Amino acid sequence: MAMHTDLSIFKAASGLLQMATNLTKNIPRELKQSLGRRVIDECIDVLMLIARANATQDKRPHLTHLVEKVQVVELLMRLFKENRFISVDQHARTIEVTTSIGKQANAWKRSTQSAPAT
Repeated sequence: MAMHTDLSIFKAASGLLQMATNLTKNIPRELKQSLGRRVIDECIDVLMLIARANATQDKRPHLTHLVEKVQVVELLMRLFKENRFISVDQHARTIEVTTSIGKQANAWKRSTQSAPAT
C-alpha cells in the first residue's frame, strides 16, 4: 500500500487546499471567518478522508464522504464566483481540480468494489 501522501488524489487535494487558502484572501472580512474558514476546513477534511481511505480495508464510506466534501467546496467556490470574490478563471481552475479529485475518488471506489476480498 502506498503512502497516502504519494497518491495523485492526495496531491490534487493538497493543491486544492493551497488554492482555497489563496482565494479566501479576496473574501470580504465579514464573510472570511464563516465562508472562508468553511472552504479551508472542507479541503482539510478531504485530505484526511484520503488518508483514512488509504489506511482502511473498507474504503467506500470514506470515499463517499470525500466526494460529498468536494461537492461542498464546489458549491462554495460557485458562491465566491457569483459574488465576484474570485474571477471566472480562478473558479474554472478550482472546478478542474475538484472534478479530478471526484473522478479519482469514484474510480478508487469502483476498484475496491470489484477487487476480491483478501
